[in-house]
Amino acid sequence: MKRTLLLAIAMIGCRSAGSRYYTLVSAADDKAPAATGATGATGELQLDVLPVDVPPDVDRQEIVVRHGQGEVTPVDTRSWISPLPRELRRAFSDDLGRVLGARDIAGVTPADSVPVFRVKLDVQRFESVLGKHALIEAISTVRDPATTAPALVCSHRAKEDATGDYAGLAEAHQRALQTIAKQVADEIRAIRAGTPACAK
Repeated sequence: MKRTLLLAIAMIGCRSAGSRYYTLVSAADDKAPAATGATGATGELQLDVLPVDVPPDVDRQEIVVRHGQGEVTPVDTRSWISPLPRELRRAFSDDLGRVLGARDIAGVTPADSVPVFRVKLDVQRFESVLGKHALIEAISTVRDPATTAPALVCSHRAKEDATGDYAGLAEAHQRALQTIAKQVADEIRAIRAGTPACAK
């Protein structure tokens, strides 16, 4: 029994030594103020970014790669730094806040007299093809809780070339998510202007 336990510990140690972790959160741009910081937000609006839904086949911490038409593989030694829904929400909130100069006030009391836009992202497809591309298809729902206007529901599709290894794949997903965040930001601006429409 003791020998079996020692062998299991040794196997876990070997696996951990070869593991690599990746993030969907883009590196901070020193030229652009971080929207979540005290000086980054303009104070013109606030965001309430809800949890992100993902397809069941990728709802795990391991990176799931696609091979050909029908094979997908969760890679035990290549993982997102946090579970994918949480990683997507954090990255999407960061990207959207940076574009709009707005804070994400989810879970905290919003500032008085500052408009709040509630944003829901439902990821329909999150495809990773090593050395080829990263693809995200999603539906966004944007609502102004202060009005009775219907929510603006829009579809998004962003595909980016992924070169090299898993780091290149993660960076491609970062760029795809940034594209979607910019589209959602345009939709929020359109709602504020009184002409709600999905970004093209």
